[in-house]
Amino acid sequence: MVPPEQRKRVKYEYPQGRRVNALATCEPQARCLDAVPFERALTSDDLLAYLRNRLPTADVPRVMVLDDAGIHTGRVVKAARPGLAKLGIYLYYLPPYSPELNRIEPVFKQVKHHEMPTRSFTTWAALRKAVEDGFETYRRRLQANGDNELRLAA
Repeated sequence: MVPPEQRKRVKYEYPQGRRVNALATCEPQARCLDAVPFERALTSDDLLAYLRNRLPTADVPRVMVLDDAGIHTGRVVKAARPGLAKLGIYLYYLPPYSPELNRIEPVFKQVKHHEMPTRSFTTWAALRKAVEDGFETYRRRLQANGDNELRLAA
């Protein structure tokens, strides 16, 4: 116990580098959300692996809407576009500086600010678990609320 006249000290934990990034896809009409967390910076190779391995197979073309982030627009992704097209995956890019048009941004905001009530974590494992739980909570809410939402007209 620290005497009242002595200054109390709290050990500082340097948060730099303790970050979890995620690649995610959301299809509100189908009530689908998929997210993969990474405990490191993402690369174009991560994006391509996600597109090739995590997207559900479909008989119709799938259009992925991407913003102008470097991992979305780099040489690796540009070179992979013909191969993705053969798999039925087409990339559509939003105009630069238009996050309001990116439909995944509200999902990230909801998970970050509402589904993760604790904002500080002392371990990577705790942070990663909180991110995974946040996406899972949002996924369940999306599926449960889907029956009450209006659907697009034909």
